[in-house]
Amino acid sequence: MKLFKEVIKSNLKTIIFYVLIGIIINFLDLYSVTYYQKILDAFQFHKLTITPLIIYGLLLLISTLLGYIENYPEQQVKNKLYLDFKLQALKKMKSIDYLEYQKIGTGKLTQKVEDGATASRDIIIDFWLKLIRYLLPIAIFSLIFIFRVKKEYVLFVFLGYIIVIIISNLILKKLYKLKESILLNQEFLNKHLVRGFMELVVFRTNKKFDTEIKVSQDGIKNIVDGKTKIKLVHEIFFTVFALIVNILKIIVLGYAVLKSDLSVGAIVTVISLLGKAYEPIAIFNVEYVDYKLNKITVNKYIELLDIKDDDALNKGLIVKKLDGNIELKNVTYSYNDNKNVITNLSLKINNNSSIALVGESGSGKSTIIKLIMGLIKYDKGNILIDNKELSKLNLNSFYDNVTYVSQEAPIFDGTLRENLIFDKKIDDNKIIKVLSLVCLDKFYEKLENGLDTELGEKGIRMSGGERQRVALARLFFDDSKIIILDEATSAIDNITEKLVMKNIVKQLNNKTLIIIAHRLETIKDVDKIYVLSDGIIQEEGKYSELLNKNGYFTKLYKSAK
Repeated sequence: MKLFKEVIKSNLKTIIFYVLIGIIINFLDLYSVTYYQKILDAFQFHKLTITPLIIYGLLLLISTLLGYIENYPEQQVKNKLYLDFKLQALKKMKSIDYLEYQKIGTGKLTQKVEDGATASRDIIIDFWLKLIRYLLPIAIFSLIFIFRVKKEYVLFVFLGYIIVIIISNLILKKLYKLKESILLNQEFLNKHLVRGFMELVVFRTNKKFDTEIKVSQDGIKNIVDGKTKIKLVHEIFFTVFALIVNILKIIVLGYAVLKSDLSVGAIVTVISLLGKAYEPIAIFNVEYVDYKLNKITVNKYIELLDIKDDDALNKGLIVKKLDGNIELKNVTYSYNDNKNVITNLSLKINNNSSIALVGESGSGKSTIIKLIMGLIKYDKGNILIDNKELSKLNLNSFYDNVTYVSQEAPIFDGTLRENLIFDKKIDDNKIIKVLSLVCLDKFYEKLENGLDTELGEKGIRMSGGERQRVALARLFFDDSKIIILDEATSAIDNITEKLVMKNIVKQLNNKTLIIIAHRLETIKDVDKIYVLSDGIIQEEGKYSELLNKNGYFTKLYKSAK
């Protein structure tokens, strides 16, 4: 399985160390039992010397020290595997097809990643590694040491194995059904919890939280009831298991007394080893149920990782430098072969020029942007970037020359300086000048630590308009040739938006600028405006020209007043 191979390979040395130290500890623990036998026998026949006591003590000491040391690889493997499995999802986001990504949904995606990473880690640590480093060594070493004491007793052990396996399988079928039911209830509960966390405003204003809480409480009751039943089934299993083992111990003890051919030390050793020999069977059966359930979760995670990739990201002609010319020729696009969103559309954007796309919601503005960005693929026509077909370009290299700013204006947990220039080295005076261009000078003056003021997670200390202006300020420190603003000023007030957009168009006149805007007065200074309706260009021209035509643009202008 590709998912496991990649993660295990990156952690192989630590895993091997963890397995080896586990095998050694289990060997020493069981080997010390045989020395305990020697001490008892020597004591019984008054032949006890210091040597077996020293060896027995050393075995216990080494085992104890190794037990402490194994905490290091255990924690390394446990935590690293979990995080590496989560990292696989992030790597997938780097290449996933955009349309496939849109189908998933953030809440569902997050839950699949969390559950998938946890289940993948548990399969490796709680099943395979436990089997290799603990269960098999204990079973094998116990049988070897029992064999050394009395060969016939190995037959008793195998007979007990058969009885335990038959009974445990009957009980564990019930356990599996219960755990499967709990898994479904947990998915149901997580779905309602996640959407309640993510959609606070919608649920609060629509008075949905009481309903969600009631549904979640029902889910919690089902989970609690299920886990209680599992506990009872577990206890039945371990009670029956303990009963079988104790009966076998009595049989072995009775057989030894009748035969009278074993020393006290040998009998004590065999009885101790019998418990150890059966312990792996009990643990394995329980872990196997969890393994099968975890495998269901992992398969869902693998389905996510196997979703179609966008091959154009890493294939095609490498773009080293752009002049910034963009042309759409007779482009047609439809979602899922339904009604066309864009129909036979043609437009040309010259380098070092600015254009705006306007129209009502659903007119195709954002679709055109996604087509130019290569996020979605056009059905017919051509999109040319510097006279090169977009579909033949390596998109990752193309993105090196493009900056996209959406209305979400992401602000990360860091200082104002970090959010503006990231890790670049730029003079403070130049940064402050840019803040003035996006009307953030007054905001800056109020900050207690200036450019080094922490903005908080997602810019919690800022208004929506301030966050958008920080995102727009980044453009002045950007080397990209093409800049796309997708309603990037939607949260800014009218007066400020006009000033900011005027400065952007004026100061970034050496770049190709594409703007989607609802407030038409803010795009007065662009070189050309394309007016869209149902994926078709209705009008095009400068701001004043379009108003004078008294056509569709004028209708949009008046409706926005």
